[in-house]
Amino acid sequence: MNFKRICSFLLLAPLSLSQVYASENMDQKIINGSKSNSDSWPFMVALVSKNRDAYNGQFCGASFLGGRYILTAAHCVSQKSAQDLDAVIGISDLSHADVEQQRYGVKEIYVHENYIDVSDGNDIAIVELDRELSYTSVNLADANLRHNLSDGEMLTVMGWGDQDPDPDASRFRSALYQVDIPLVKQSLCPGSVASTDNAFCAGFVSGGYDSCQGDSGGPIVVASGNGYEQLGIVSWGYGCAEAGNYGVYANVGYYSDWISAKTQGFSYRQSEFTGIKSLSRYTHTFNIENNTDQVIRTFSAALQEDSASIVANNCSVLAVNASCAITVSYNVTELDFGKVSLSMLTDHAQTPRVDMTLSYIGVEAASNSMRNTITVSNSGVYSSTNSWVNNSGAITTPVLSNSEFSQLAITGLAAGSLSFDLDVSTEKNYDYFTIYVNGYVYDRLSGIGSGKYKVGLPRDTNTVIFEYKKDSGVSSGQDRVKIMDLIHSDGEESARPDGHGTEKSSGSGGSMNWLTLFCLSILVLARKRLV
Repeated sequence: MNFKRICSFLLLAPLSLSQVYASENMDQKIINGSKSNSDSWPFMVALVSKNRDAYNGQFCGASFLGGRYILTAAHCVSQKSAQDLDAVIGISDLSHADVEQQRYGVKEIYVHENYIDVSDGNDIAIVELDRELSYTSVNLADANLRHNLSDGEMLTVMGWGDQDPDPDASRFRSALYQVDIPLVKQSLCPGSVASTDNAFCAGFVSGGYDSCQGDSGGPIVVASGNGYEQLGIVSWGYGCAEAGNYGVYANVGYYSDWISAKTQGFSYRQSEFTGIKSLSRYTHTFNIENNTDQVIRTFSAALQEDSASIVANNCSVLAVNASCAITVSYNVTELDFGKVSLSMLTDHAQTPRVDMTLSYIGVEAASNSMRNTITVSNSGVYSSTNSWVNNSGAITTPVLSNSEFSQLAITGLAAGSLSFDLDVSTEKNYDYFTIYVNGYVYDRLSGIGSGKYKVGLPRDTNTVIFEYKKDSGVSSGQDRVKIMDLIHSDGEESARPDGHGTEKSSGSGGSMNWLTLFCLSILVLARKRLV
């Protein structure tokens, strides 16, 4: 993983931490821009957390491609399931009375197969909606446009992101804002971006104008004979609007073929968390739909795991507007996270291979003492090896040796939030406390700190997993995590939580007031916001 992205910022005001988590570094808003006209960007999309209002739940931007597809950044959705978010399309003010009428569910998420980390590139994803829509679609730049533009060409980027460049403050508005910034010579881009075609950078050397936290995934466009064309996707940057640091944007034209392939109508679930599993054997069915305009033949379906097997497969010929299924059998043998990966080849020219993965966590019932300690309403409390313990009413990790880990899972938590007092004392940059919500990384912390913490719960029924994992090296600190005073709330926060990370987005990190700063390094800011 990229350690540049894991950082929590120290604030003195209660519940106002700007925070980065390992899976998706947070982004920021438009800095020193102007309010957009309501009809300027009809293709603009707000990605919104489920079970939250549009303004408070917005965490990333996107653009409407037509039909049932929208384009966004991989880091916005790589740690989310389709059932965790909605898309608001064609509306510039997220507090408008009609916003819910333009809010739509998500069917599937397709993250670029080579995406690992924003600073490594491939920060691009397609979101498939649950229905066909007829909003104005964005015009995408072709593979040559970026190289045909002169350095200094003015671009326009827009979003609902943070408008305060101070990492210890935030200012979010419900209206869409935009700012003009110049394209920058590729050799001046940060790090590996300078030597690649899959991203570019834009901004002023003196800073002052930029995209920021909450703008991740949104479009940056250039004027053309057709009005505007989307040249890039808001990705990441070193801070927001800082002198000498430019914003980084995924190069849309570079991914023209990939975008085309993902929007042909071949529909499948790229990844799915199937929940907690006791040690036993299970079956799972992968479903595939053919919404393209041609019959698709499939072959060579194979599993990567030796303990798994295909027990049924009716996907040899997939007619137009038809669906098929592949059922697999797999064995859960360890008290830990596990997965089963299925690959299938097809004769579709643009989708020659389909990869699907299911994940789970092997568990056993927690002790009576632990179940009695967790008093919030739930349907079950489970543990892995090296079970967490009840320490005078606090939930505490056991004494762990190097390379050991401990996990605690709480299931059946209703939509809303889970707040608690958190005390972490670990070896910074080596030992990690990770919070998972519904199988996806919500936050990852390392070092020494304590304070209030809040976890958002987007679904009607949620699973939260706490994990502490030690590395194989020398220990330091007290090597433990303590959680106290768990409180479940059905309500949502009154304002969007802060968040600054590697990418320019604000995702799902919790609010926290650390007494001791623990931060690997504040190098890259993801422009995605925590909600």
